[in-house]
Amino acid sequence: MLMKVFTSLDEFAKTGYHTSVALGFFDGVHLGHQAVIKNAVKNSGSLCSAVLTFSEPPAKTLTGSAPPLLTTNELKQKYFEVSGAHALIFADFSSLRDLSPQDFVGLILKEKMRAEKVFCGFNYHFGSKGAGDTGLLSALCSQYGIEVQVSDPVYYAGEIISSTRIRSCLSQGKMKKVRAMLGRPYILSGKVSEGNRIGSSLGFPTLNFAIDPTCAVPRYGVYASRVLINGKFYRGATNIGVHPTVKENASPLCETFLLGYEGGDLYDAEVFCQLLRFIRPEKKFSSLEELQKQIKNDIESISRTG
Repeated sequence: MLMKVFTSLDEFAKTGYHTSVALGFFDGVHLGHQAVIKNAVKNSGSLCSAVLTFSEPPAKTLTGSAPPLLTTNELKQKYFEVSGAHALIFADFSSLRDLSPQDFVGLILKEKMRAEKVFCGFNYHFGSKGAGDTGLLSALCSQYGIEVQVSDPVYYAGEIISSTRIRSCLSQGKMKKVRAMLGRPYILSGKVSEGNRIGSSLGFPTLNFAIDPTCAVPRYGVYASRVLINGKFYRGATNIGVHPTVKENASPLCETFLLGYEGGDLYDAEVFCQLLRFIRPEKKFSSLEELQKQIKNDIESISRTG
């Protein structure tokens, strides 16, 4: 069954589905988030397994700013679909922010979601000013006969996995830790644009795209990578940064030389770049010749070790 995507709670309410629903913003859809969603799917029985999340970070509505995202809505949708969820609802947080915990349960979960089972993480909060916690959620849901299951924290290396912790590791280029906590490599995606062709002039043509300004940017430098193009993966040498040797960009780019790719230009194609391993920091070289030599060394190193 293909997952159906809804852009509002009112749209979903019209379906009449009774649900087993996972609650959360789920930035990164890391292993802790996956545990919540898997429980909702696994225990759905004849119910519609649904993910209720938000189209924008709640913090942006509440404070005007939010931490950089680990996943775009497009990637979230793909991850939720792989989990087996039947429905995904991108709700508007601003329309829910002032609801009391009681109204959130009664009006949203009971009336619009027709929830019979609710799943959330151990640190889930809801209602105006985050007044409701998991204990209150269980108490309020029990009044409507709604079953609540709270997932325990998931640990990596003795510490709780969190989006904040993943962002910290990402900023340091600690990709092994990032991958372990996400349960998959970190992915950057974008539409390929025409660059300055410096790579081509050096003998290493690259595909380039600007990094979404709302997304977390990894440590500047060179990475061993895999890039998905038209359903096929290619190994790559990816540079994340601002090109200090040539002409420094105002915002960071993802620039990848593909190993073994013999296709044509990819301009305007949507590509997904998995960052596997940090190779070295970005550096300003004294000449293009020195840069060319280093790129060659980077590619040879990635070719040998992956």
